[in-house]
Amino acid sequence: MNKRVVLSFALTSILAGCGGGGDSSAAAAPDSFVGIFKGTTGDSRTFVSMVLTDGTFYDFYSGVPTTSTSAASSTDASSSAATTTTTTNTVGGVVTGKGSGSGGSFATSSAYDYQVTTTGLSTGVAASTLSASYSTYASMSGTITHNTGSASNTFASTYDSTLSSATPSLTTVAGIYSGTVGTTAGGTEDLSLIILPAGTVTGESASGCFFSGTVATHATNNAYDLSITFAATTCTYNGIAMTGMGLYDSTASTFYGATSKTDKTAGIMFVVKKTSSSTS
Repeated sequence: MNKRVVLSFALTSILAGCGGGGDSSAAAAPDSFVGIFKGTTGDSRTFVSMVLTDGTFYDFYSGVPTTSTSAASSTDASSSAATTTTTTNTVGGVVTGKGSGSGGSFATSSAYDYQVTTTGLSTGVAASTLSASYSTYASMSGTITHNTGSASNTFASTYDSTLSSATPSLTTVAGIYSGTVGTTAGGTEDLSLIILPAGTVTGESASGCFFSGTVATHATNNAYDLSITFAATTCTYNGIAMTGMGLYDSTASTFYGATSKTDKTAGIMFVVKKTSSSTS
Protein backbone atom coordinates (compact mmCIF):
# COMPACT_ATOMS: atom_id res chain seq x y z
CA MET A 1 0.00 0.00 0.00
CA ASN A 2 1.22 3.53 -0.81
CA LYS A 3 2.70 5.15 2.35
CA ARG A 4 1.13 8.50 1.48
CA VAL A 5 -2.32 6.88 1.41
CA VAL A 6 -1.72 5.25 4.78
CA LEU A 7 -0.55 8.54 6.32
CA SER A 8 -3.53 10.42 4.88
CA PHE A 9 -5.95 7.82 6.23
CA ALA A 10 -4.35 7.98 9.67
CA LEU A 11 -4.58 11.74 9.86
CA THR A 12 -8.20 11.66 8.76
CA SER A 13 -9.05 9.12 11.48
CA ILE A 14 -7.35 11.23 14.15
CA LEU A 15 -9.19 14.37 13.09
CA ALA A 16 -12.53 12.55 13.06
CA GLY A 17 -11.90 11.19 16.55
CA CYS A 18 -11.15 14.67 17.83
CA GLY A 19 -14.14 16.23 16.15
CA GLY A 20 -12.02 17.73 13.40
CA GLY A 21 -13.09 18.21 9.83
CA GLY A 22 -16.38 19.90 10.80
CA ASP A 23 -17.73 22.85 12.79
CA SER A 24 -19.03 21.31 16.03
CA SER A 25 -19.04 24.65 17.84
CA ALA A 26 -22.27 25.85 16.21
CA ALA A 27 -25.15 25.07 18.61
CA ALA A 28 -28.56 24.13 17.26
CA ALA A 29 -30.95 27.07 17.04
CA PRO A 30 -33.52 27.08 19.89
CA ASP A 31 -37.02 25.94 19.01
CA SER A 32 -39.69 27.02 21.50
CA PHE A 33 -43.36 28.01 21.44
CA VAL A 34 -43.33 28.69 25.21
CA GLY A 35 -43.92 32.16 26.61
CA ILE A 36 -46.30 35.04 27.10
CA PHE A 37 -47.43 36.90 24.01
CA LYS A 38 -49.36 40.14 23.48
CA GLY A 39 -51.14 41.33 20.38
CA THR A 40 -54.51 41.74 18.69
CA THR A 41 -57.10 39.64 16.88
CA GLY A 42 -58.37 40.11 13.37
CA ASP A 43 -61.34 42.11 14.65
CA SER A 44 -59.15 44.39 16.81
CA ARG A 45 -59.60 42.72 20.20
CA THR A 46 -56.65 42.84 22.58
CA PHE A 47 -55.01 39.43 22.86
CA VAL A 48 -52.84 38.10 25.71
CA SER A 49 -51.59 34.52 25.46
CA MET A 50 -49.82 32.23 27.92
CA VAL A 51 -48.25 29.05 26.50
CA LEU A 52 -46.68 26.61 28.97
CA THR A 53 -43.89 24.10 28.55
CA ASP A 54 -46.30 21.15 28.16
CA GLY A 55 -48.31 22.96 25.46
CA THR A 56 -51.14 24.11 27.74
CA PHE A 57 -52.31 27.56 26.66
CA TYR A 58 -54.71 30.30 27.75
CA ASP A 59 -55.53 32.92 25.11
CA PHE A 60 -57.34 35.84 26.76
CA TYR A 61 -59.17 38.25 24.46
CA SER A 62 -61.19 41.41 25.02
CA GLY A 63 -64.49 42.51 23.56
CA VAL A 64 -64.58 44.26 20.19
CA PRO A 65 -63.77 47.99 20.48
CA THR A 66 -66.84 50.21 20.07
CA THR A 67 -66.74 53.80 18.87
CA SER A 68 -69.19 56.55 19.72
CA THR A 69 -69.29 60.15 18.52
CA SER A 70 -70.73 63.08 20.42
CA ALA A 71 -72.24 65.89 18.35
CA ALA A 72 -70.64 69.29 18.11
CA SER A 73 -72.20 71.96 20.31
CA SER A 74 -72.32 75.72 20.11
CA THR A 75 -73.56 78.43 22.44
CA ASP A 76 -73.16 82.18 22.54
CA ALA A 77 -70.30 81.77 25.01
CA SER A 78 -68.45 78.78 23.59
CA SER A 79 -68.40 75.98 21.07
CA SER A 80 -66.91 72.50 20.91
CA ALA A 81 -66.17 70.15 18.06
CA ALA A 82 -67.58 66.65 17.77
CA THR A 83 -65.54 64.09 19.70
CA THR A 84 -65.03 60.40 19.02
CA THR A 85 -64.48 57.92 21.85
CA THR A 86 -63.42 54.28 21.58
CA THR A 87 -64.06 51.90 24.47
CA THR A 88 -63.18 48.24 24.87
CA ASN A 89 -64.57 45.74 27.36
CA THR A 90 -61.46 44.08 28.82
CA VAL A 91 -63.30 40.75 29.04
CA GLY A 92 -64.37 39.02 25.85
CA GLY A 93 -63.44 35.40 26.42
CA VAL A 94 -60.61 32.90 26.61
CA VAL A 95 -59.47 30.02 24.43
CA THR A 96 -57.84 27.17 26.34
CA GLY A 97 -56.37 23.84 25.39
CA LYS A 98 -53.21 21.81 25.06
CA GLY A 99 -51.31 21.87 21.81
CA SER A 100 -48.07 20.52 20.44
CA GLY A 101 -45.52 22.00 18.13
CA SER A 102 -42.06 22.09 16.63
CA GLY A 103 -40.24 23.76 13.81
CA GLY A 104 -42.37 26.88 13.94
CA SER A 105 -45.82 25.22 13.94
CA PHE A 106 -48.16 24.83 16.92
CA ALA A 107 -51.65 23.30 16.79
CA THR A 108 -54.47 21.44 18.51
CA SER A 109 -57.92 20.23 17.51
CA SER A 110 -59.17 20.00 21.12
CA ALA A 111 -59.32 23.64 22.24
CA TYR A 112 -62.34 25.34 23.86
CA ASP A 113 -63.45 28.92 23.30
CA TYR A 114 -65.17 30.27 26.43
CA GLN A 115 -67.07 33.33 25.14
CA VAL A 116 -68.51 35.76 27.65
CA THR A 117 -69.53 38.82 25.61
CA THR A 118 -72.19 39.12 22.96
CA THR A 119 -70.19 41.41 20.67
CA GLY A 120 -68.61 39.55 17.78
CA LEU A 121 -68.55 35.85 18.68
CA SER A 122 -71.58 34.42 20.45
CA THR A 123 -71.66 33.50 24.13
CA GLY A 124 -71.17 29.96 25.39
CA VAL A 125 -68.50 27.31 24.96
CA ALA A 126 -67.33 26.23 21.51
CA ALA A 127 -65.05 23.28 20.81
CA SER A 128 -62.36 24.70 18.55
CA THR A 129 -59.22 24.11 16.54
CA LEU A 130 -56.12 26.28 16.85
CA SER A 131 -53.46 26.45 14.17
CA ALA A 132 -50.49 28.77 14.66
CA SER A 133 -47.00 29.56 13.52
CA TYR A 134 -44.31 30.84 15.86
CA SER A 135 -40.85 32.32 15.78
CA THR A 136 -38.89 31.32 18.88
CA TYR A 137 -38.75 34.11 21.48
CA ALA A 138 -40.25 36.52 18.93
CA SER A 139 -43.87 36.02 17.87
CA MET A 140 -46.88 33.77 17.37
CA SER A 141 -49.81 34.15 15.00
CA GLY A 142 -52.61 31.91 13.88
CA THR A 143 -56.30 31.12 13.53
CA ILE A 144 -58.90 29.83 15.97
CA THR A 145 -61.84 28.05 14.31
CA HIS A 146 -64.99 26.69 15.92
CA ASN A 147 -65.53 23.04 15.04
CA THR A 148 -69.26 23.63 14.58
CA GLY A 149 -70.37 26.50 12.37
CA SER A 150 -66.78 27.29 11.34
CA ALA A 151 -66.72 30.76 12.96
CA SER A 152 -63.10 31.86 13.14
CA ASN A 153 -60.77 34.64 14.19
CA THR A 154 -57.10 35.33 13.61
CA PHE A 155 -54.48 36.67 15.99
CA ALA A 156 -50.99 38.13 15.79
CA SER A 157 -48.83 38.54 18.90
CA THR A 158 -45.33 39.41 20.03
CA TYR A 159 -43.25 37.57 22.62
CA ASP A 160 -42.94 39.45 25.93
CA SER A 161 -39.51 38.61 27.31
CA THR A 162 -40.07 40.37 30.65
CA LEU A 163 -43.21 38.42 31.55
CA SER A 164 -42.02 35.17 30.00
CA SER A 165 -38.91 35.08 32.18
CA ALA A 166 -40.59 36.19 35.41
CA THR A 167 -40.90 33.80 38.36
CA PRO A 168 -44.42 33.41 39.82
CA SER A 169 -44.78 34.40 43.47
CA LEU A 170 -47.74 34.69 45.83
CA THR A 171 -46.07 37.72 47.36
CA THR A 172 -46.03 39.35 43.95
CA VAL A 173 -49.72 38.80 43.20
CA ALA A 174 -51.05 39.43 46.72
CA GLY A 175 -53.23 42.52 46.87
CA ILE A 176 -56.60 44.11 46.25
CA TYR A 177 -57.90 44.25 42.69
CA SER A 178 -60.83 45.71 40.77
CA GLY A 179 -61.94 45.03 37.23
CA THR A 180 -64.38 42.99 35.17
CA VAL A 181 -65.69 39.42 35.21
CA GLY A 182 -67.81 37.59 32.65
CA THR A 183 -69.45 34.19 32.35
CA THR A 184 -70.25 31.97 29.40
CA ALA A 185 -73.91 32.43 30.30
CA GLY A 186 -73.42 35.91 28.82
CA GLY A 187 -72.62 39.37 30.11
CA THR A 188 -69.95 41.07 32.19
CA GLU A 189 -69.95 43.10 35.40
CA ASP A 190 -67.59 44.78 37.85
CA LEU A 191 -65.51 42.55 40.12
CA SER A 192 -63.61 43.15 43.36
CA LEU A 193 -60.90 40.57 44.08
CA ILE A 194 -58.52 39.96 46.99
CA ILE A 195 -55.50 37.64 46.91
CA LEU A 196 -53.79 36.97 50.24
CA PRO A 197 -50.06 36.13 50.55
CA ALA A 198 -51.03 32.65 51.77
CA GLY A 199 -52.84 31.97 48.48
CA THR A 200 -56.47 32.51 49.48
CA VAL A 201 -58.58 34.32 46.90
CA THR A 202 -62.03 35.88 47.29
CA GLY A 203 -64.13 37.74 44.76
CA GLU A 204 -67.46 39.58 44.70
CA SER A 205 -69.23 40.95 41.65
CA ALA A 206 -71.47 44.01 41.44
CA SER A 207 -74.57 41.79 41.52
CA GLY A 208 -73.47 40.18 44.80
CA CYS A 209 -72.09 36.91 43.42
CA PHE A 210 -69.35 35.68 45.75
CA PHE A 211 -66.64 33.10 45.22
CA SER A 212 -63.62 31.92 47.16
CA GLY A 213 -60.76 29.54 46.63
CA THR A 214 -57.02 29.32 46.19
CA VAL A 215 -54.23 30.66 44.00
CA ALA A 216 -50.97 28.71 43.74
CA THR A 217 -47.81 29.15 41.73
CA HIS A 218 -47.68 26.71 38.81
CA ALA A 219 -44.89 24.14 38.72
CA THR A 220 -43.46 25.63 35.54
CA ASN A 221 -43.51 28.98 33.74
CA ASN A 222 -44.88 32.33 34.92
CA ALA A 223 -48.36 30.99 35.68
CA TYR A 224 -50.79 30.46 38.56
CA ASP A 225 -53.25 27.62 39.29
CA LEU A 226 -56.76 28.70 40.26
CA SER A 227 -59.48 26.83 42.14
CA ILE A 228 -62.72 28.57 43.12
CA THR A 229 -66.24 27.77 44.34
CA PHE A 230 -69.28 30.03 43.97
CA ALA A 231 -71.37 30.59 47.10
CA ALA A 232 -74.28 33.00 46.60
CA THR A 233 -77.78 32.61 45.19
CA THR A 234 -77.11 35.55 42.88
CA CYS A 235 -74.35 33.54 41.16
CA THR A 236 -75.13 31.89 37.83
CA TYR A 237 -73.02 28.95 38.96
CA ASN A 238 -73.95 28.90 42.67
CA GLY A 239 -72.38 25.94 44.48
CA ILE A 240 -70.23 24.96 41.51
CA ALA A 241 -66.46 24.48 41.75
CA MET A 242 -64.18 25.48 38.87
CA THR A 243 -60.47 25.22 38.16
CA GLY A 244 -58.22 27.04 35.76
CA MET A 245 -55.18 29.25 35.50
CA GLY A 246 -54.07 32.83 35.83
CA LEU A 247 -51.43 35.17 34.48
CA TYR A 248 -50.03 38.22 36.24
CA ASP A 249 -48.81 41.09 34.09
CA SER A 250 -46.39 42.88 36.43
CA THR A 251 -45.83 45.65 33.86
CA ALA A 252 -49.50 46.65 34.11
CA SER A 253 -50.32 45.31 37.63
CA THR A 254 -53.07 43.25 35.99
CA PHE A 255 -54.22 39.70 36.74
CA TYR A 256 -55.90 37.61 34.04
CA GLY A 257 -57.85 34.59 35.26
CA ALA A 258 -60.07 31.90 33.78
CA THR A 259 -61.78 28.88 35.30
CA SER A 260 -64.17 26.25 33.96
CA LYS A 261 -66.26 23.29 35.02
CA THR A 262 -64.62 19.89 34.75
CA ASP A 263 -66.94 18.92 31.89
CA LYS A 264 -66.00 22.12 30.02
CA THR A 265 -69.64 23.20 29.63
CA ALA A 266 -69.26 26.57 31.37
CA GLY A 267 -66.63 28.98 32.60
CA ILE A 268 -65.72 32.48 33.69
CA MET A 269 -62.97 34.95 32.82
CA PHE A 270 -61.82 38.02 34.68
CA VAL A 271 -59.34 40.84 34.17
CA VAL A 272 -58.54 42.89 37.28
CA LYS A 273 -56.01 45.60 38.07
CA LYS A 274 -54.22 45.83 41.41
CA THR A 275 -55.27 48.88 43.39
CA SER A 276 -53.32 48.09 46.56
CA SER A 277 -50.58 45.67 47.56
CA SER A 278 -51.83 45.71 51.15
CA THR A 279 -54.46 43.14 52.13
CA SER A 280 -54.76 44.14 55.79
